[in-house]
Amino acid sequence: MRKPYRKAALICLLILPCLTACGSLLDSGKPDNLFRFGVPDAEKLQGVAGTGARTLALARIRFAPEIEGDRIMTAHGDTVLYVKDARWAAPAPDLYTQALLRQYRSRAPDLYLAPPRERPGQRTGSVLRLEIDRFEARYGGQAGKGSAPIVLVSGVATLTNPARVEEIVSQRFSAQEPATANGKAAIVEAFDRAVARQTGDLVDWSLKAVAEFENPEGGQ
Repeated sequence: MRKPYRKAALICLLILPCLTACGSLLDSGKPDNLFRFGVPDAEKLQGVAGTGARTLALARIRFAPEIEGDRIMTAHGDTVLYVKDARWAAPAPDLYTQALLRQYRSRAPDLYLAPPRERPGQRTGSVLRLEIDRFEARYGGQAGKGSAPIVLVSGVATLTNPARVEEIVSQRFSAQEPATANGKAAIVEAFDRAVARQTGDLVDWSLKAVAEFENPEGGQ
């Protein structure tokens, strides 16, 4: 009467090594290093979002397909590669959006940038649309092995108004920052500086453009 149990036990013993082997094959190994950009020092986080007298609605920021995820892209001429064992802590568009919101809060307290998910019912102001097509660490063609890359962040900003339908104004904003070394941390720091410069220029431009649009005769 106990033979079936013995067979079952034997089968379990035979299967166990297979499962152990599968576990080693499925083991993901060392996790990727996670990085982020656009996060200022704690002492610089001043101001409260949403206190601006005027509102500028931010449409969903669009990144080119090859850079819209969480992988860190590098370019070697016409060849693109992703940094091994390193990723952004969140998709690049999400981190960029947060960085831009912080820039508006610190540089333009009188202009509230409404996030994409926020749709104010009675507000009919201008809309800011962004398309980022370059977000990469570029290696020069003549650079030697181990040379540090230059980070490029570039995209087109467009101001539109739902009431008028037509395009208001459009401009490309680009920033390049050299990495101090050919390492993950140094490259991420270069991304951080490039994003800060590019978004800072964008904020300053939009302030002037929105003011001139809303008051063409007496714009700033």
